[in-house]
Amino acid sequence: MGSSTDLKQPSDDGDVTLNPLETYRWRVAQLESLLRRSKDEQARLEVSAGDFRRQLENRDEQWAEMQKVNLRLARANAESAELMAELEERNKSLREANLALARANAHGAELMASIQLKEDEIQRLNRSLSAANANGAELVAERELQLEEMDRLNKQLRREVQDRKKAEESAADLALQLARANQNLDRLATLDALTEVLNRRGIDRQLTAELSRAARAGSTLGVIFVDFDDFKSVNERFGHVGGDVALLEIARRLTRSLRSTDCLGRIGGDEFMAVIPDTATPELAVMAERFRAAAANSPIIIAGQEVTVTLSLAAAVLSPDTSSLDEILSQVKDGLATSKRSGKNRVTMVG
Repeated sequence: MGSSTDLKQPSDDGDVTLNPLETYRWRVAQLESLLRRSKDEQARLEVSAGDFRRQLENRDEQWAEMQKVNLRLARANAESAELMAELEERNKSLREANLALARANAHGAELMASIQLKEDEIQRLNRSLSAANANGAELVAERELQLEEMDRLNKQLRREVQDRKKAEESAADLALQLARANQNLDRLATLDALTEVLNRRGIDRQLTAELSRAARAGSTLGVIFVDFDDFKSVNERFGHVGGDVALLEIARRLTRSLRSTDCLGRIGGDEFMAVIPDTATPELAVMAERFRAAAANSPIIIAGQEVTVTLSLAAAVLSPDTSSLDEILSQVKDGLATSKRSGKNRVTMVG
């Protein structure tokens, strides 16, 4: 029998009698362990935030590059318009030259008809005709030059059109890359970095959608809340790396137990939640038992050692007026506490 100042601290081996000083030291050790885990979690979140900021910076750089391409495309369009206007002006000059040549040819025909009338008039007309022919030759030569210039402008226009097409294709490609980058960012924002199942934000979004669908269709919606038993002992034995191995393997096993319409999310720490549409209480109980067996029936290999991990679970078919994740957690955590008090490694149905 100890003194009246001795305290008992529960442990896996039974009750151990501790005096106040030992109790204080035990509590300090517990607080130091919690502090270390908090610092580790903070470091992991800072790394994830850095990755997210870099992805946003990459998206901004892609957007700026697309804006530059659009500016070059606008400039090319303006230059094309100027070239078209210049080509139209040259075509107008060519039409005027053709008209002048036609008039000169008509005048030459009149002179040839007058040759038969008199010799003096023929000589005069010949001189006039020579002058007209010389003028026509100049016009023809000018026309040839204008045709060559028009051909050059046409070739230049074709090159500009090709450049514009390439610029449009480049802009479309950049827009597609940006859309894919945005999709990838959205996917990363809703996934848990370690287990690659939905994170709390992702499961909240999926749950909201399923609650809305169930309300419209008049169907049922079930949830299964999962919590590791004695997960602290895994971390203490193998460190946080070993704990991550256990979390990842259990997440894989639970995912394999789901239907294609179900989804799984990591709520935080060693807590998971599955959203199970279109299910009644008996079916939900079977699925929750399948979750429990998936963990307990096969050990996990951590650092070359076999470790059996068990789960405590609570499952419930939600009422139609359920509206949020926090509301659901408050409902099922009482059931989870029942599973823990009843010896762990078991399922409690809520409601």
